[in-house]
Parts: sequence; C-alpha cells; structure tokens
Amino acid sequence: MTPDLTPSPAQPRTTRRRLVMAAAGAAAALELTSASAAKPQKHAAAGSGKAGGEHVHVTADGTRIFYKDWGSGQPIVFSHGWPLTADAWDPQMYFLGMQGLRVIAHDRRGHGRSSQPWNGNDMDTYADDLAGLLDAL
Repeated sequence: MTPDLTPSPAQPRTTRRRLVMAAAGAAAALELTSASAAKPQKHAAAGSGKAGGEHVHVTADGTRIFYKDWGSGQPIVFSHGWPLTADAWDPQMYFLGMQGLRVIAHDRRGHGRSSQPWNGNDMDTYADDLAGLLDAL
C-alpha cells in the first residue's frame, strides 16, 4: 500500500515561496539578534550634555540640538528635511556603521528631540547649528 501524500487542509503543501519566506524570516531573526549584540558604538562630544541616553549639543543661543553619533572611522553626516528627524536615517546609519564608518545625524531645531525655539527656524540658522555641532565633534 502506498502512503497518501496529498496535503490535508491542516498541513499545507510546501512551496518555494514558503521556503523563501521562512528563510527570510530566519535571516531577519538572526540579524535582529546580532544587531542587539553589536549595537553601533556612540561617541561623546566635548561640551555636550545627555538627553534620554542620547547626545545633545548646545548652540550659542542656548538651543539644544539632539544628535546621534555611531561607529568609528570616516564620518558620514546625515541631515533631514521637514518634517523628519534623525530617526529617518537609522537603517542607513546602522548599515554604514556596521561597515566600519562613523555616522552622525541630528534633529534640526524645532524638530524631534531638539529644542523648539521661537526664532532661528530658517536655513541659515539650521546650517549654523549643524556647523557648530560638527565643530564640537
């Protein structure tokens, strides 16, 4: 007597699609476990304070600029536009940080975790804030 190899409704047929999806899920799980074990290294900048475990740079007018500084090596700076924050760059920062590069991203004044001042919300001041942060780093 030959066994019945017809899949039952409770036991779906194995397909290439299911195998690929299972492999992708396993790879994602492996990446998450290795990511938690090897988080990018953070640098502390001279003259900066901490806010919630992250870095803060204080500008000449007292505005607090939140930033991330991960990894080491050749630096790459990420700057967001409206209405984003430094978090928009996390996937790229993580990837490049794991490649041995230093990655830096900030929240512009008035955005995200930076101060929300009434004045200075123009492109010249945003550029001055970033220049001051990079000089401090």
